Amino acid sequence: MNDLLSQINTLKRNNKHEELYLLVKEQLKHKSNDIILWIKLAIAVIVVPIVDYETSIACLEKALDIDPQNPIALIILAHIYEYQLGGIDDILLHQIKTLHTNSAEINSMLKYVASWSYSSGKKQHYDLEEQLLKESIQLYDKHVWNYMHLVRLYTRQKRYLEINSLVKKALNNVQKVYSDQDDHDVTDIDEYLNEHIKGIYLTDINVELIQKKLISPHTIILYIITTPLLNFYRFLKERFLNS
Repeated sequence: MNDLLSQINTLKRNNKHEELYLLVKEQLKHKSNDIILWIKLAIAVIVVPIVDYETSIACLEKALDIDPQNPIALIILAHIYEYQLGGIDDILLHQIKTLHTNSAEINSMLKYVASWSYSSGKKQHYDLEEQLLKESIQLYDKHVWNYMHLVRLYTRQKRYLEINSLVKKALNNVQKVYSDQDDHDVTDIDEYLNEHIKGIYLTDINVELIQKKLISPHTIILYIITTPLLNFYRFLKERFLNS
């Protein structure tokens, strides 16, 4: 396995992406009971610039044929479906929601991934989305993206008083900001999870976008003043209509 992974990373460093892709495709013709190998091959072809979700899914299905309850394979598979294929289907969602491991951090990621299915434009069950995101944070409060998805939900609901605290906690959890010189292992499972699922490894652009989610004091003060007035207006309007 090590020789194969070393060859893949050499091809990646030399920008020989077509050869890398063909090498991974070739492995699908062979049998292996090495779950970690199949997951590593899956992430090698899903990252930019290859982004071949069909081959990546085929590799993950090899891993899940060996262990249908492998949480890492399910989480990465869900990420591919969510961001490449328009969303997680109900079968995969059920697998993720019913899976429980001995790791609080993995369980946190499972809750976070499950929350995607209830966001805007899908099932639109915002109460359940919020519940899953809160459970994710309660299980493990050292990630970033679960906080930021909750921020997105609260922004949509104009719950401005709760946003800044979440954004600051998310920023405090960032462990690494990529530089132009970074050259990580393209088959590193932890690297993939840290960037795409946990959010603790980010680009400087990601960090700037998170910082922009902070609500200005002016907006918060205006919200505090106008919200009671609007509520009172709605109350009077309802009383008038009822009368």
